[in-house]
This record gives sequence, structure tokens and C-alpha cells, in this order.
Amino acid sequence: MVAASRLPVTAVTAVDAASRDAAVLSVQLDAPDAVVVRHDLTGAGQGLLRRVVSDGTGVLEDVVVPLEHACLSCAVREDLLPALVRLAELDRWSAALLALPLASEPVPAVRGLLGLLGGAASERAVRERLDLAGVVLAVDGTTAAGDLLGDDLLGERDLEHGDDDARSVGEVLARQLRGADLVLAPGADARTLALLQHLALPGTVDARAASDLGAPHLLRHRHDPRTSRLWDDPRAAAPSGAPDAHGVWTLDLHDWRPAHPERLRGNLEALAGGRLVGRGRFWLPTRPAVVGAWDGAGGQLSVGDAGPWGATGLEVERSTRLVVTGVEEDPAPVLAAFQDSLLTDAELARGLGRWAGRSDGFEPWLGEAAVDEVA
Repeated sequence: MVAASRLPVTAVTAVDAASRDAAVLSVQLDAPDAVVVRHDLTGAGQGLLRRVVSDGTGVLEDVVVPLEHACLSCAVREDLLPALVRLAELDRWSAALLALPLASEPVPAVRGLLGLLGGAASERAVRERLDLAGVVLAVDGTTAAGDLLGDDLLGERDLEHGDDDARSVGEVLARQLRGADLVLAPGADARTLALLQHLALPGTVDARAASDLGAPHLLRHRHDPRTSRLWDDPRAAAPSGAPDAHGVWTLDLHDWRPAHPERLRGNLEALAGGRLVGRGRFWLPTRPAVVGAWDGAGGQLSVGDAGPWGATGLEVERSTRLVVTGVEEDPAPVLAAFQDSLLTDAELARGLGRWAGRSDGFEPWLGEAAVDEVA
């Protein structure tokens, strides 16, 4: 018995409708044997999803599906995976292009297509019938720098996924960049290309339009789950290796010492405010066993508990490391703020034990510190 072939699926993310539609249209014109599944969240707060399926012959399906919640994970679990498995079982197409809802971060879709997100379509069915070919990010090169560095909220552009979605355009785009195997940036100038190269996976940024690259190039990109996962993980933050150029720079701020809680809070604006994109890890003397995750862009900073150092699954020694990228700003204040945030030699000499049980002001983000933590 011959096993059924798996349908290769390429996911497309974007914060700009015209950029996403241009990539989709390019595939439809250049690859009539490919099927396009377009998802759009609609009726913000009402959990409605519009699914449009089309190929070279025209529109095959156009339906609105109610969801439990207006979130991408729900859309992946309740509709996207079952629909793709059903289409794969028809054996009519050589490839599929999945146009994700605007402002979607690719992680839920990637996990689903790798068979790691259960739901209406079983993990076994997904693994047997679907193959994640790659993730493409389509951006408007003329506005990408402003989108990344500005402070517009999704709600200001009618892109929010529900009433409680307070994300900024910049933080979404930064995460889309980290999860993409190919970044299409037509119209980007030299400074914008440099910025994208500082933030995306090395070798993924292309200034050509989808129509210039052709459907085979877009549909046959290969996704490396481990590389993508590490690049997106703030605990493993590292510079891309792109050179500082055209006013774009990246600081790799790395030190084994913990951050002084009060001084770090006082330096948040200098380290993460304004036109900066940063990610990384830190630790506090009040909770030496906890990895603090740092992720900031678009005027927003997310700080969270990434778990204990010994259970990260990464060979990362306890240390503080922030990778910060800026454009045409003076990096000196960022460097000074980082150095000021660390414990001094005199403070370290007094021992970490004196910090045990003390409030550090990070409880809203990291929870209460364990009183029995030891350095």
C-alpha cells in the first residue's frame, strides 16, 4: 500500500493587507496547481472567522465560521487544521498557501502544522497529510521601519484580534520577523533593509516582490523548527551578525551579573522605550533561579518568567543578556543604562543572601519570589 503524499503548506504573515494580498495573488497567477486558504478574523470580539479557499479555477469556498474566541490559536485548532487536512485528502493540488489573518504571530500556525497543537484535526492526521514548507512574511518596504519603531497600536489600524488585544504594530512585526523563513520587503531602502537584516533570521530578507521571485521560490522554502524556535526564544537572544550600517546598530549587552531591581525599573525607558527593538534574558538577586524574559518593540516591553535556569532546554549559563537594535539614535545612553542596572562589585561583595525575601517591584510581571530561593 502506497502512503498518501503530504501537502506542503506555506504560511504567509503580514500586518499590511496589500502586502499579503500581493503575495497571494502572485502564487495564484504563477501556480494554478496550488490551493490558497485565506483566513481573516472578523467581527472583533465576536469570534468570527472568514475562510476563503481558491485555486486557478476560482473561489471554491467562502464561509464564515464562529469561534470560541477571536484568537489565532482557536482559528488554527478549530478550523485551519481540519480544513487543510480535508483539502490534502482530495489530492488535487501540489502545494497550499495559507494566508494568515493580518497581525498574526506565526507560532500557533507553525505548531499546528508540525502536529504539535491538537484539536478537531488529530495530530496524527496533521502529521500524515500536511508538511510545513515554510513561513513567509510580506511587508511594505516603504513603511516597515516606521511600523517596527513606531508606537501605533493594532487597534488604531483596526487590526486587533479582539477587544482586549493591546499589542502594538511594532511588537507584532518584530515577532513575525523572527518566525519567518523568507521576508519579502519590496520598496525598502538601504536603511530599512539593514534594520530588517538586524532583526530577522540571517539570510532571509529579500527586497524583491513576490511576483519577481515566482511561486516556486515562495512555496518551496524549508522551515527549520529548531533554528526558528531558538531565534524566537529571548533566552537564546543573540545578534544576527548583520553589520551596523545606514544608521542601524545593534548592541549585544552581556554580563554575568544580576540586575539591581530598582535601578533596572528606573532604566526601562532608556533600555526599551522609544525607537528601539530588544530581546533577551536577565536575572535578579531576589529570584536567582528564575530566567527573566525580555521582549520589546513598538514602544511596548514584555517581561515574563521563562522558568528556572536548569530547565530551559538550552545550554545557557545564568547571565544577563539584552540584544538592542536602534536606528539613528545614540547607542551610548542604552549602554550606560545597562551598565547602571547591574549590581556593582561592592553590592555583590555583600552577598546575594541579603536579597532573599525582599520585594523587588517585579511581582506584577514575574509573580511572587520564592522565599527559599538560593543563589
